Amino acid sequence: MDKMSGMSSIFYHDRKHLSKMDAVFWFSKRFKMSRSVFLSTPWRSSKKDKSGSLDQDFLAEIERKIARNKQILRKHSLSHFKARELSSSIDNLRISMNSAQQKQREALDAQANSIANIPAHVSIEVLGNGTCHIRPCVAIRTPLKTYLFNCPEATWDNIAGISSILLSKETNCLPTRIHGAMNIKHFLECIRPFQDSDYGSAKYPSQVDERDYTLGSYEDAALRVTYLPLSAPLHDTKGMAESLNVAYLIELKEPPRRIDPLKLIAHKVPKGPLIGKLKNGETIELADGRKIQPEDVYSDERPKEERPRALVFECSGEAHIKAIIENSAIQLFTSGTKCIDHVVHLSEQSVIQLPLYAEFVDSLGEKCRHIVVNASCPVVPGVESIYRNHRLLNQISPDLFPPLHPLGWTGLVTQGNELAVNDGIFIKAAPLQRFWMRMGGGEEPIIADLRDTEIPFTEKAKELMEDLREDTEKLRASLSEPCEYPKVSFLGTSSAVPSKYRNVSSYLLQTSPTAAVLIDVGEGTYGQLRVLLGDEGCNELLCNLHAVFVTHAHQDHMNGLYTVIERRKEAMDASGKAYVPLVLVSNRNVLKPLKTYSMCFCDLQSLVEIVDISRHPITPPASPGPPAKRRRLPSPVLSACRNVIEQMPRPLFSEQTWNIQEIKAVQVHHTRMANGFVFGIGGKRVVFSGDTKPCDLLVEEGEDADLLIHEATFEDGHEADALKKKHSTMGQAVEIGRKMKARHVILTHFSARYPKVPELPAYLEKSGNVGVAMDNLSVRFDQLPLVPKLIPIFREVYQEELFEIELRKESRTLKQKEELEKKQKAELKSRENTVAN
Repeated sequence: MDKMSGMSSIFYHDRKHLSKMDAVFWFSKRFKMSRSVFLSTPWRSSKKDKSGSLDQDFLAEIERKIARNKQILRKHSLSHFKARELSSSIDNLRISMNSAQQKQREALDAQANSIANIPAHVSIEVLGNGTCHIRPCVAIRTPLKTYLFNCPEATWDNIAGISSILLSKETNCLPTRIHGAMNIKHFLECIRPFQDSDYGSAKYPSQVDERDYTLGSYEDAALRVTYLPLSAPLHDTKGMAESLNVAYLIELKEPPRRIDPLKLIAHKVPKGPLIGKLKNGETIELADGRKIQPEDVYSDERPKEERPRALVFECSGEAHIKAIIENSAIQLFTSGTKCIDHVVHLSEQSVIQLPLYAEFVDSLGEKCRHIVVNASCPVVPGVESIYRNHRLLNQISPDLFPPLHPLGWTGLVTQGNELAVNDGIFIKAAPLQRFWMRMGGGEEPIIADLRDTEIPFTEKAKELMEDLREDTEKLRASLSEPCEYPKVSFLGTSSAVPSKYRNVSSYLLQTSPTAAVLIDVGEGTYGQLRVLLGDEGCNELLCNLHAVFVTHAHQDHMNGLYTVIERRKEAMDASGKAYVPLVLVSNRNVLKPLKTYSMCFCDLQSLVEIVDISRHPITPPASPGPPAKRRRLPSPVLSACRNVIEQMPRPLFSEQTWNIQEIKAVQVHHTRMANGFVFGIGGKRVVFSGDTKPCDLLVEEGEDADLLIHEATFEDGHEADALKKKHSTMGQAVEIGRKMKARHVILTHFSARYPKVPELPAYLEKSGNVGVAMDNLSVRFDQLPLVPKLIPIFREVYQEELFEIELRKESRTLKQKEELEKKQKAELKSRENTVAN
């Protein structure tokens, strides 16, 4: 996803899956929505468009006027004449903006659909096959665009990653099209206020165009995608789309033939724009009156063999299989009238094994290539950076960084078929595998090197690692009995958006062998649990998961919630246990997206028991007088610290079963209603700060904590940024731990500008009790003294990364010094002018 500004479309199969994206397509399944998704973004010209620049300025000016009018509107009663005038003005401005945007899109589409943009090579590529981090997801790639079929967050089956991809895109990119079922845009609008980044609250950098299945198809210069509803809803609904699956039939446009230079010479075609017209398929007229057809100058060389048609679909059961068999567009292929070249099967293996499904597959003919992308495919790590970095950490301390699943996997992950499994006529695809629709060349293949090679540690690093091993043995020998719980696993330690090596905020707190809670559930939480614990361990953990505590309503802290709820239900059903609702402790802003999600897609509200820790204002008594004569009552003073134990639902909550005797929600300095949490577990106190500026109340309520897990978004020297964005610097977080008298402190929630490791100042070691978290750090309570001992090793093995941080810091200091000198000179000159006058 390095070139997200080129992303164009996302296609969904069931609102559960997005990427340089021109489109995202969805398919649909249990989520009671459309089960396939397709994402797309318009083509961007490499030439600078002056009119486009003017359009952007015009749109920006309209947005400024709308914002200004809204600000004034807040000062007036809605019944006031001025308010009505402003509302009308805002509506007119929005109409003007929509009109300008529509014209801009039409101009871009016309430019993008030029024959010159028909791609020379096209491939189907498997991004995830559902066996590790990422649920089933494939992309069709061309040199200009990428079309993503399903966009998992690494969790919700088809759509959860969309909001994060939109947030990660470059700021001035073109609209992203979302194809498939309805309501996804409604959900994105609902969670838009909860977007966050290091730069404060953020809007999606790009616009979103929703194209539901009723539009029939999508077409550009490269291909045509036909939407095939597999089961129509019984009535036109504005809410949940009942069991609506959408399949996608992709047909490539025929590539332009190459111009033969010798034929141009033979026909005496001069250099210049006439050749360009011939390339675009236009007939030209020469100066002597002769008309030259494009066929007159095309090369006799025929294009390479290609497989231009593909079907991507997902079926939930026999009803959907019958629907696709009876579809008139598909009957052209089953009858032999046309030939289908690729079928990408995203259906679950139990559905593929149905007799009716086998009949459908046989009817497509022997030449069709059947690609299966589901959980029965080869279990192969798909994210090289995570596994390679964790292998290094595992060698530093196997106790603190257990190996990731699939255990013991080594080798190269390539785009060839070496790792695929042939199962009769089916190819069970591995992550990154590529299938050509139009053979091309010139692209460097993607290779993930996960071979078990020796890591070249420096001599100093080896000495420090040996010291750590000795300390580990001494600690183990000194314990009269192990103290495993509470145990904390760091599932995500990045701020705002994932980095190449870190997921966003999520922490697993295990209080006993049979009890656990999650504190924050950022996107990808479920995927992290799978690779940390394995599928069996993950399902067992979900059955023992009693509650989720969400500190505040930002996407990087709550976007993985929906999958965790759903997968927990599946795990409990599979185990034969009676379902026990998951307790969700959060403020009301977290509940809004959950309610919207349940209305639009799948009812998750019935699977949770909500403990609302919002600070509701006290309703003032009604006044008999007219509104203008009412006295304004003072704002009520509400407690900034809440005893959550008193609100926990009985009998779901039990101190003995959960092994939790104290839960406090402490108001911290971040967004409205942001909280930190204090847990009392078997006589030990664990404090989670959530996102916050330095907070004295947290210090007070968490005093004498055994473990403080505190955010440290910014490095030292960024205090002004931290204050503005309501976060903490590393030094501020350490100082909070000192004031709290915490026995152990682990820093987390680092800005994505530090993808591997944050700055490691010397005072961390001097403190003796401060550690730095990495993803998949899993620390038992009796291992906490080992975490600070990792810092000198990190400083040695991450020398290059720390050197870059230091260079940026020196550059920033130099720039600040120059700006200060410039300001001082300007002030001095101003004073001199004042004296002279």
